[in-house]
Amino acid sequence: MALFNNKRALQVLLLLSIVISLSLIFKMTQGDAIDRDQDRLTQIKTYKTLLEIAEIAQANYYKEVDRQEMFEGALKGALFALKDPYTYYLAGTDLQRQRENIYEGRFGGLGIRIYPDNGYVKISMPLLGSPAERVGLQAGDIITKIGDEPVRLEGPSAMTLEEVVNKLRGEIGTDVTISIHRRGWPEEKEITITRANIQIDSIQSTLVEDGIGYIKIDNFTGRTEEEFGQALEKIREQTTLKALILDLRNNPGGMFPDARAVASVFLDEGQLIVSTRGRNSAFNQEYRVKKGSIHCPNDVELVVLVNEYSASGSEIVAGAIKDTKRGILIGQRTFGKGVVQQHFNLKQASGIASLTISSYYTPNGTSIHGTGIQPHITVDPLKIEGEDVLMLTRAIEKHIIEDFVVDYIQQVEEETGVTPKDVSGLLEKLPELTKLLDEENISLSSLIIRRQAKRAFDLNVGNNRLIDLESDPQLSKALDVIHNGEVPKILAAAELQTDVH
Repeated sequence: MALFNNKRALQVLLLLSIVISLSLIFKMTQGDAIDRDQDRLTQIKTYKTLLEIAEIAQANYYKEVDRQEMFEGALKGALFALKDPYTYYLAGTDLQRQRENIYEGRFGGLGIRIYPDNGYVKISMPLLGSPAERVGLQAGDIITKIGDEPVRLEGPSAMTLEEVVNKLRGEIGTDVTISIHRRGWPEEKEITITRANIQIDSIQSTLVEDGIGYIKIDNFTGRTEEEFGQALEKIREQTTLKALILDLRNNPGGMFPDARAVASVFLDEGQLIVSTRGRNSAFNQEYRVKKGSIHCPNDVELVVLVNEYSASGSEIVAGAIKDTKRGILIGQRTFGKGVVQQHFNLKQASGIASLTISSYYTPNGTSIHGTGIQPHITVDPLKIEGEDVLMLTRAIEKHIIEDFVVDYIQQVEEETGVTPKDVSGLLEKLPELTKLLDEENISLSSLIIRRQAKRAFDLNVGNNRLIDLESDPQLSKALDVIHNGEVPKILAAAELQTDVH
């Protein structure tokens, strides 16, 4: 009888526990439903508030209001609230520019490089074979108008450099009329140019000396892998390659597949380049060397130049080369942008939402983000500091160096009928420039004067001075290390250090 009563009690307890559990589940489910309903109400209220603000602004703001711009600003603000500089909303012209520059590496334009100079927009170089070159645009030309609109970067009707670029670019095959002022011309001239497909080169290369090549990657675009292969092959045709200097300074990153492809050139098949880890495990990935047609033999010494503006894709390449002991890094600690973005197309708009989805880790498991990559040898660039900054600012404001250089170029053009390309003649006249600066109580070192004069000369005659050992201590150090046979020694020391850890 006691046994029966115990069984009965157990059955009652079990039934009660089931009832309580079901009751809790029901309440939790009911609570979730209430929370979801509350979220929907909050969202509806927020949306209505946004519409109300737009209506108030349109009715009362002291200038005309573009409601669409306000709503796009709200979209940007929503992602800005995540407090991540790499998460953003992109639409319209900005989205098109990103696609042209990074993904496609091409756009409809004139084929000129421009830069700001004392409030004016100047041409530093027409690209080879471009519409700009075909109509005779030259380095040093000032763009004074686009159509009937004056082009100035200063004053009440000033444009930004980005606005100038937007007006020069357009659909392939369309015309744009610009007015140009050129040194030696009595007045400006109108020139009509037909826009064409312009390819953006992400790579520049040269032979530093016999056996030593140099490749600079400005950023990783959808064409970088192809360009890199061409640059490496060109150097190999010129010399028996013993050492290569890979310059990733000021490279902000770009397309991950092309960064991976460049790293793969130097590593062995199957080696880990980088891994990613995120809150969503679907974004946890390992990226290894992919077999390709381009390979740089392991007996070619590799030196990578980095600085504080080397970020993202350039840090992936540098980190892989450092961790695998394939080459050495010289320069400064890199920027530390080690997070991954993915673009999500939006159903309700033509724009995209770029979201940070994971973090990058080097082959050794080191997080890049926030810390960057420390080079084997730290070398700072030449810096203008202290009193020199004030002196140089005064010289720039008074246009002393720029005017001296342009006058020299114009004099040579008048005497010879040819634009000079060799800077040596100008450098011989620098004592005259120093005297002019002294008369204005501006005291600068001979090195700073030479650097500024050479820069102004190159911009105004279209020289593309890829390397300048005189003003580049990081590149000079790379050459010294190669000449002195230090690369294998540094790598051996790094291997021992890894073993100790």
